[in-house]
Amino acid sequence: MTLRLDPRVAIAVATRNADKFREIAAVWGDRLPLLVLAGDEYPDVDERFETYEENAVLKARALAQVRGGPALADDSGIEVEDLDWDPGIRSARTPSPDSTPEQRNADLLRRLGSIPSSKRRARYVCVCALVVPDHEPLIASGEVEGLIADAPRGTAGFGYDPIFFYPPFACTFGETDGEKKNAVSHRGNAVRALLQKFQ
Repeated sequence: MTLRLDPRVAIAVATRNADKFREIAAVWGDRLPLLVLAGDEYPDVDERFETYEENAVLKARALAQVRGGPALADDSGIEVEDLDWDPGIRSARTPSPDSTPEQRNADLLRRLGSIPSSKRRARYVCVCALVVPDHEPLIASGEVEGLIADAPRGTAGFGYDPIFFYPPFACTFGETDGEKKNAVSHRGNAVRALLQKFQ
């Protein structure tokens, strides 16, 4: 069955993170309408799986079932080679589920200790899932490679952006404007790959 999306029906985005929604919407453009919901409209989902893909599909399916229409979700994380590619899918829950972005950045820097920044290889990973009733999920992924800086730099972006150094830009994502970041980011790459699957 060919996937056909009605341009009159908005796709609900399964995120409470306004920054994440803005990034998805900026790359998505005006191809099809996206809908951001109030916080209490989202179903409670236990991200219990061990892969980005499974968690993305889980969130999108839960929202699609509640709304009876298409839903889009992503799952993403930062992976550091010297930490055996940790924290990965637990990026938003490390060192604890209620930690702030600043605490998460500080914890990652602490774990890396005195390792030179030139050897702090890391990558951002994102998997997007689009769930439409009566269809198999559409799934796409994206990555971007970089290094972990020795200290936070910049106030742009969110999450681990202030410590994610991207060599081609010679700065962190925290020092990069949104349009420039979206052109190379893990989430931007995943959304573009997803769009190619049904355009």
